[in-house]
Amino acid sequence: MIRQRNTNHGFTLIEIVVALAVFALVGVMASSGLNAILQWQSTLDAKTQQIQSIQLTLKYLEKDINRAVARSIRDQYGDSQPALASDGETIMSLTYSGWRNPAGLLRSHLQRVAYEYSGEQQLIRHSWNRLDGAISEDARNVILIEEVKDFTIEFLNPANTWVDQWPPINADINNTQLPRAVSISFSAPPLGKISRIFTVPN
Repeated sequence: MIRQRNTNHGFTLIEIVVALAVFALVGVMASSGLNAILQWQSTLDAKTQQIQSIQLTLKYLEKDINRAVARSIRDQYGDSQPALASDGETIMSLTYSGWRNPAGLLRSHLQRVAYEYSGEQQLIRHSWNRLDGAISEDARNVILIEEVKDFTIEFLNPANTWVDQWPPINADINNTQLPRAVSISFSAPPLGKISRIFTVPN
């Protein structure tokens, strides 16, 4: 008589332990791979955001500088300020022509804008809805770049010499010419150093 083999036997303890070990190993590998993908995606998103911020910043700078006009202003104390200026705190302020007015409001097309490199390594753009008598509390502030370093700005004077201050010392504020061009340079890790030259209209 042939005895039939019982094929309905259960798993042995060793088989269960081996299966659990295999599943655990696969789980660890899958988790490590997922973490690596998420970290790579996070790094890629951060770099993409930084590139977009830099592109937006250069677009703002080009628009503002290319449409700068030689219109001096008066500050909140009534003192004259040059049409374009650069000092130790506000990197650059200027009078910008071409302020859009889609609603057809009764206002000037001129606007005062300023760029500030803050101590927090941020590049900030300020803008005011009026030229004369504006105060800092009235400014519209936009953070353009985070973690920017070594921001420098130079101006090309009529003698084709680059200087780091505008207007020149002892110049008449109301009659000062605009520079011929503005050079911007900064570092944005890990992308490195970025430099641009923007021409100023005559």
